[in-house]
Amino acid sequence: MGASADLVVTSAIVVDGTGERPGFRADVIVRDGSIAALVPPGDGPRRGCEIIDADGLVLAPGFVDVHTHYDAQLCFEPTASPASWHGVTTVVTGNCGFSLAPSRGEDVEWLLRSLARVEGMEVATLLEGVDFPGGTMGEYLDRLDEALGVNVVALAGHCSIRRLVMGADASRRTATHDEIEAMCVLLDAALAQGARGFSTAQLDVHADHEGRPVPSNLAEPGEIVALASVLARHPGTVAQIAPRSSLPGYSREDLDLLRAMAKVSGAPVHVNMIDWFPGYTEGWQPNLAAAEQAQREGLRILPMLRANPQDLYFRLADTFVFDDVPAMRAALVLPHADRCAALADPATRDDIRRDLTTVARSIDFGWHQVRVAAVESDRLRANEGRSVLDLDVSPGGDALDAVLDLALADDLRTLFRIDRSQGPEHLALRRELAQHPLLVTGASDGGAHLQTFCGADYPTVMLTELVPDPLSLELAVHKLSGQPAEAVGLRDRGTIRPGAAADLVLLDPEAVKVRSTRFVNDLPAGGSRLVHEADGYHAVIVNGEVLLRNGEPTGARPGRVLRSGVNEH
Repeated sequence: MGASADLVVTSAIVVDGTGERPGFRADVIVRDGSIAALVPPGDGPRRGCEIIDADGLVLAPGFVDVHTHYDAQLCFEPTASPASWHGVTTVVTGNCGFSLAPSRGEDVEWLLRSLARVEGMEVATLLEGVDFPGGTMGEYLDRLDEALGVNVVALAGHCSIRRLVMGADASRRTATHDEIEAMCVLLDAALAQGARGFSTAQLDVHADHEGRPVPSNLAEPGEIVALASVLARHPGTVAQIAPRSSLPGYSREDLDLLRAMAKVSGAPVHVNMIDWFPGYTEGWQPNLAAAEQAQREGLRILPMLRANPQDLYFRLADTFVFDDVPAMRAALVLPHADRCAALADPATRDDIRRDLTTVARSIDFGWHQVRVAAVESDRLRANEGRSVLDLDVSPGGDALDAVLDLALADDLRTLFRIDRSQGPEHLALRRELAQHPLLVTGASDGGAHLQTFCGADYPTVMLTELVPDPLSLELAVHKLSGQPAEAVGLRDRGTIRPGAAADLVLLDPEAVKVRSTRFVNDLPAGGSRLVHEADGYHAVIVNGEVLLRNGEPTGARPGRVLRSGVNEH
């Protein structure tokens, strides 16, 4: 073939992302960031371009992660690691009502501290690493576009919009009619500047760093519906919401809200994951039934598939694991010295003990599931690896006392691990849900809860645990690429075909695996995070340039903000 090319991937087994066509061998020709052609093996050009010899490896479309919180991390770490290590080439940010724009400069620190509290990030890391001074959504997206490794789909968060209109009152009261109108104007501008949707959440566990409800939690249904209606003016945009009653099963009020959002926006409404949680083992059933009924009526309510249930980690210096335990949450939002005093107080411990036994929880566990993963203090090092049931405890004390005493002796830096091994019944449900056509694979929460879990490995988990049974490789790749791309309105991503963007993943399905799980201290201000490292990914290509080669970054910055209303190819 005589056509010029920038990159040719030769002799690949192309799994095209449609989920319909069996894998086939081809040379894939890339030019100007797009797929120029697919030709028989050996027919692609060889001169004047970069050649990647796939030698029978699988070439898939880049994976699309529909639920992340990389808004802050991308300001100082442009590859959205570890997501990109697992084949993700596009991330959707701004979920759950949290975005950094639009905002006033004086509110950026408040937004960062709130984000750190609710989404499990270190305040010092965000304050040092994020250089966005506040401004419009367009200005924030321009800042990201200066150096991106992956592509970004940005949602405008309800909390930042509400804070910009109402100031501190956003966390204290409902909005007036005029304030709601002002919010709609701001959202309309954010969408015109490139945001691809609107996000909100009303989970009671979401409390900010000052102990108040996050702004979106105080919004009445009319406010949320009014904001959703703005999407109708911007075709191709999406909505995302975590309703208040997600875990026990949607209340009538929340179900009415979801349906109203879908109707007035004409957009897909992305909602919480479908799965069972300890304490709420049945709530997923009415939620899935509601999505199925909406589909029959021509509405799009799209739940997420959680592909990788994880062990959880927590430190009492910074955790959300106990946010649904009122007495514990009240202590953990206090300044450090006051927090330590509260956790040492016998009366507070009695209140925590009572709440642990009476409150239905999304993250429910017994102390027998908890071990000491790591301690900071050398003199306490002997406790590492021990069950908390085996820790030293004063006479009359129990496991809660042992955990709190060890944590306090370690300045609250002790890292605990919760073993959440899944039983056969839950595994069977996971396999069943993986085949459901409405569920959009994701729920990684990438960039968030950095000390608690890391969901960014979900593509690897899906490829290793759900392929070839119950999913074929072709269907799994579709669920990682073509389906989520379509669900967020990306018409030129998620499939390998002429004219599509050249977001590609070259992998060996026999070798793909999570190589290791560990904490690394590689964030600004020495911040740490839990990561899953990957094997089996030979190349991750973004807009026609190699971002990662055999897991190692090339230094390229080919990513871009995928703005609404912009036809890139």
